[in-house]
Amino acid sequence: MAQLATYRHLTDLAYLALPRDHGEMSGFETRFETLIEKKIREAAARGSFDELPGRGKPLADAGPYDEDWWLKELAKREEVGPYALPVPLALRREAQDLTAGLTKARSERELRKMVADYNARAEKARRRPHPGPSVVIPSVDVEQAIAAWRERRT
Repeated sequence: MAQLATYRHLTDLAYLALPRDHGEMSGFETRFETLIEKKIREAAARGSFDELPGRGKPLADAGPYDEDWWLKELAKREEVGPYALPVPLALRREAQDLTAGLTKARSERELRKMVADYNARAEKARRRPHPGPSVVIPSVDVEQAIAAWRERRT
C-alpha cells in the first residue's frame, strides 16, 4: 500500500512538472496526447487539411458491410475487368468471347492476329502446371471465330 501511495505521489509530481505552455489544451489532454495526435493537431493548425479533395462532401455510401470491399475497390481502381481470374480460366473466357464473336477487332486481319495470339498463349499455358483443379484450355478455330464475328457485325 505504501508503494502505491509513493507511486501516486511521484506521478503527481511528474504531472506538476509538465510545462504549462500548451495553448488551449488542458494538462490532462497534453499528458496523454500521443505523438500521432500531436502531429495531426499541429497539421490542422497549419491548415494542411484545408485543400483536401472531397472536402465538404459526404463519404461514399458503402451499403451493407462486405468483407471483400478492399479487393473490389482494388479491382475497380486497377480496371482489371472480367479477366481477374487464374490464367486457365481467363483463357477459357477469352476463347468463349472469340468463338462468340465478342471482340473489338475492326478487321478480319486483326481478328486473325488475335486468334493466333490466343492460340499461342493457350498452347504455352497447356504446357505449364497450374495450381488448383485441372481446366481444359481450348484452341480457337480461326474460321469459326471469323464467322461469328461477321454474324455479330451484321
